[in-house]
Amino acid sequence: MEYYNNILCATPMDLNGIIAYSTLAQLEHRGKAERVRRGCLETPALYSVESLPQKYKVEVYRKNPDLRAQAETKPLLDAIVTDGNAVSWFEQFTLPDGRHLPEYKQLEYSNNAAILNCCKAVYERCQSMRGRAGKSVKKGEFWRKVAAALPRISDKWPNSLPLNASRLQEKFRQYIEGGYETLINGRFMNQHAARIKNDDQTDVLLRICSDYRNLNNAQVSEMYNGMAARMGWNIISVGTIANFREKHSLEIAAGRYGMRTFNSSRVMTVKRSRPTLPLLYWTADGWDAELLYQKTSIDKRGHRVTTYSNRLTIVVILDPCINYPVGYAIGDHETPELIKEALRNAVNHTAELFGHRHRVNQFQCDRYAIKAMTPIYEVIGSKVTPAQAHNAKAKVIEPYFDYINTNHCQYQENWSGHGATSSKELQVNVDELNAKRHKFPDRDGCAAQLVSIMETERARLHDEYVALYAKLPDEYRLPLSDEQYLLNFGESGSRKHSIEASGIRATIGGVRRDYDCFDMKFRQLTHLKWNVKYDPDDTSRVLAVSDDGSYRFMLEEKYVQPMALAERTEGDAEQLKKVLDFNQSIRTHVKDTMERAYATTNRILEKMNEPDDYECEQIDPTLSKLLICDSDGQHKNRRNAKRGSGVIDLKKLSGAAPATEVRPEGDDNDKSLYDIM
Repeated sequence: MEYYNNILCATPMDLNGIIAYSTLAQLEHRGKAERVRRGCLETPALYSVESLPQKYKVEVYRKNPDLRAQAETKPLLDAIVTDGNAVSWFEQFTLPDGRHLPEYKQLEYSNNAAILNCCKAVYERCQSMRGRAGKSVKKGEFWRKVAAALPRISDKWPNSLPLNASRLQEKFRQYIEGGYETLINGRFMNQHAARIKNDDQTDVLLRICSDYRNLNNAQVSEMYNGMAARMGWNIISVGTIANFREKHSLEIAAGRYGMRTFNSSRVMTVKRSRPTLPLLYWTADGWDAELLYQKTSIDKRGHRVTTYSNRLTIVVILDPCINYPVGYAIGDHETPELIKEALRNAVNHTAELFGHRHRVNQFQCDRYAIKAMTPIYEVIGSKVTPAQAHNAKAKVIEPYFDYINTNHCQYQENWSGHGATSSKELQVNVDELNAKRHKFPDRDGCAAQLVSIMETERARLHDEYVALYAKLPDEYRLPLSDEQYLLNFGESGSRKHSIEASGIRATIGGVRRDYDCFDMKFRQLTHLKWNVKYDPDDTSRVLAVSDDGSYRFMLEEKYVQPMALAERTEGDAEQLKKVLDFNQSIRTHVKDTMERAYATTNRILEKMNEPDDYECEQIDPTLSKLLICDSDGQHKNRRNAKRGSGVIDLKKLSGAAPATEVRPEGDDNDKSLYDIM
């Protein structure tokens, strides 16, 4: 027997012994038996069991009791319809601890709701039909049949409804009164069995689990249970600790593993896109290159010792536009001086690429020596944005170092492997590396390897980088002047210089050089001492900075003129005329300035020599300035000749008679001249 188009059917072989084939054919001919499927080769005919006369149908169900149960189940199975509201409700339902129901439970509870909805509809329909006939449906019999039918419909409608008729009827009553939530199992909703019931217990357990010593579950359980015994709390097991740690992994991660791990694995990160053009954004960082070199030194006992585990540090200035290494510098370890050298290499390389030095619109750095390096960073970048401390994800240069290590360093015989946190399966064969240690290059050879790697990357990306620069808008092209460059990146000696007739004489690279400029203001500051800043790669121009930093002048190396006219070349005359014209401008400036000074002074002196109502003294401007004696060796008499020939009679001015005659003239040595009593 089988179902065909949801109809319980039997073959003539299944009906053998119950009804003869000829009788079955006659019943079919009379319309008292329905043939659902015609018979053909290897496919028997099928007859609907429900269409057979009652006496044959009873006999079929008697011999096949499951068939009767299936037949009784069929109306219920056909009437079940998925409850869309129930599906949506269980998908959105949140448990008290914030979880959603598992998907298989959502399906199970949705099917429970659909079956109970069907039971309600079938029961009400039966009650209505039986009520019109004067008979009522017995509830007990109805729920007994439904409970018996549940296992037979579980294949199509998986459910967790009770198989006991009474309990099923009670579940139906709860569902009608309480809705979908009554179908959820108590183990999801019941919190009474929890061993950690209040906030105090939770807080204590959080504190112990987040301890910096990273205690294991047994240690946490021991510490907590010691407090619980005195507080009257429930004792908890190691398994409870494990579940608690999983549930509160976010809260205890910072204490167990530190803020660096917490920030890199727990908090939300910002997803950013790379710049599309050059000079919009640079980032910088240092990396201990995974290339080993050998180094020989003398120990305290005077023995030669060779070590093979030495590594160099490279600081890279990266433009993430296409990961172009704009600048780099190599040293023994990362220092502010090494970073400064990498920045100098970067700005000089922009001059090689684009014709003059450039600044970048935004510069990202880490916080190493941030206070000392900030003034330099602000010269390099229009905006300086330091990355968060200990956050490697904030800098795109970190993956770049991994790219360099994998695509360049790994092919070298002195490669030391990946970082310490990588898988052991990816590391180098230490035994073979140790056998080849004598072939490791020295320090200069290792540095040459890194230079070759950087220059290879520059050559590979050069054309694309320059082509993208052509698309950069003018407002983002920030030039870096020679003065700014030398002031911040130039080297300087310990000696201070004075301005001489030839300018400033400085020794650079063991060579004595003369520098000067065609700025008259520079010649007016001969009383100051000057520091000279220069670029070792280009000594044709230097920056002279006064000792207090208040004056700065760009100086050029003096043009050397040949002494012999016969050796003069093109350009000599032009340079000579430039100097002569400048000197003439100095003379003109001095002449004009002094003429103005004399004229101003004479005008003031003439005003002072004008007589007034009080017969003020007349001053000979020449004798007042110059100590020139007459033929008698006298200076004061000539100077004071215009002042009058007498002395002031003080007694006359006071109304009293003079006691002694005052002589108008006499020897300067005659003390009686000053005797006014």
